[in-house]
Amino acid sequence: MNSTFSSRLGPLRGNRIVLIWVVLGVIGALTATGLLVTGRSTDAGEMLTARTISDSTTPGFAGALPDSANPIGDAAPPVAFAPLAGLSPAGMPVASSRAVQALADHPLFAQHVGLGRVDCKLPAWHDDPETARAFYRSAIACLDASWEPTLRGAGLPFHPPRLLAPTESRDVASQCVQRLRNGPTTFYCALDETLVLPYDAMRPLSSGSRRGAQLAVLSTEYGHHVQNLIGVMQAYNEKRATIGKETTAGREQSRRMELQARCFSGMFLGTNFGRADIDEQTWTEASHTVQSGHATRDPRMQGTEENVWGWWKWGSDKGDTWECNTWYSSPAHVE
Repeated sequence: MNSTFSSRLGPLRGNRIVLIWVVLGVIGALTATGLLVTGRSTDAGEMLTARTISDSTTPGFAGALPDSANPIGDAAPPVAFAPLAGLSPAGMPVASSRAVQALADHPLFAQHVGLGRVDCKLPAWHDDPETARAFYRSAIACLDASWEPTLRGAGLPFHPPRLLAPTESRDVASQCVQRLRNGPTTFYCALDETLVLPYDAMRPLSSGSRRGAQLAVLSTEYGHHVQNLIGVMQAYNEKRATIGKETTAGREQSRRMELQARCFSGMFLGTNFGRADIDEQTWTEASHTVQSGHATRDPRMQGTEENVWGWWKWGSDKGDTWECNTWYSSPAHVE
């Protein structure tokens, strides 16, 4: 994304006015280059200094990770305090609240930005459609509370997704109903901004899980909602249509999209690890669901089991939007 910086200094009288303009110019330059970005911790409400790109050379998962649990928790970066999506002519940030159609150079991935911390309390999961729907509604509220300050703080739009959770997939009434042509499945429909979670598709994935498997699946689909809100999905659709959806390059773009949603899912569970109902057992159940490949349907379009697990755990270990920039990664890490 390109920003235009311009300033016009007329004749100034008095040293105080000159000093004020100099100070504003320095602050604006630092903000524009990413050397000064502040964050707000939603725990303590204190201003924190976010890490910058210069802390590491390249973002993202880049190989095998140990299976041992290492969720980031409160060590994750704070949410963005200064909008990243726009700057005033003086170099000072201004809220734009608009989507930015970009991939690797999207402003949300240009800084080390974390999620809001939430004490997520969830109803017990029972093996029936109605309690499943109650669980989904509570989990979505937790995801909303975690992602909203991140996106709004970065000057990006936010609103919650819709939920569609019928008992059987055949009862799905969605603009993306064709996604069910190969059988029951969960998905996000960007056309009507809906998380589609049919009970007959979720039930096999949640077998034996108290809540972790359910959260792993739901938070991944929610990750696609985030991509849609901020403009990544639009940029992806345009690029894939240009290069050919079913070409080798087109399928690689699909994997980058899916693996970023996995990373976002890991971010949510890793950042909020140890808070309320996202306890160690919940995190472990979620990680086992991802690592086992139960939620991966087509590796050509979604990534290998190794990379699905790697990106999810990387998100959990780092809790950082910059680290979830799959669009920047080498092809080997998005196989």
